[in-house]
Amino acid sequence: MSERIRNLFSDISGKYDTMNHVLSFGVDTLWRRRAAYESIPDKESFKALDVATGTGDLAFAVHNMALKNGKKAEIVGMDFSKKMLDIAKAKAAKRRAAEISFELGDALNMEYEDNSFDVVTTAFSLRNFDDLDKFLKEVHRVLKPGGKFVFIDMAMPDSRFGRAFFKFYSKVMLAMGTLVQRNAYSWLVHSIMKFDKKRLVYLATKNEFNNVSMSNMVSGIAYIITGEK
Repeated sequence: MSERIRNLFSDISGKYDTMNHVLSFGVDTLWRRRAAYESIPDKESFKALDVATGTGDLAFAVHNMALKNGKKAEIVGMDFSKKMLDIAKAKAAKRRAAEISFELGDALNMEYEDNSFDVVTTAFSLRNFDDLDKFLKEVHRVLKPGGKFVFIDMAMPDSRFGRAFFKFYSKVMLAMGTLVQRNAYSWLVHSIMKFDKKRLVYLATKNEFNNVSMSNMVSGIAYIITGEK
């Protein structure tokens, strides 16, 4: 991801969690819980990588879901923003989540060996990657055979009503984002409007993932996409 995007997210790191909850009316927690549920493999123990983990909320959701299902999970949260990771590490220490480690890394050039993880997840980051094709190649490389990816993100709703509502709500997001960092939330709105979900499905299939499936959340703006190696 570009240095500009890194700086944008570093600038809002301290208020990132609060703004996510406020702007989504708390629904982002349910979205992550759904992604975490989809992430749990049918095995007693597994290793998961959460790419662009930010402040770690999806990594924690996967951890909690694993515990709920009686699974043992080793989770790595990776991000390119040290400020975001510092917050994630503090949250992990407070929750005593020793099974989760957080590391600096580049989503397009991961420093992990081939066939390392059972699951790769990411939340609300796909729109920020400079090269989705390269990212998917990296995900395919680090996944074990039979492993699964679970991504959750936002794009323009498919329905006419949903698109009209988002255009209205985007003005609210920009107004609230101005209180934190206007450039960051301008990028958020722009990236949602421009993201091509169909191309994402095409690229996942092109990169030899099997059983690629995308479904919209109830809100229409968020979607979840899964695939298997």
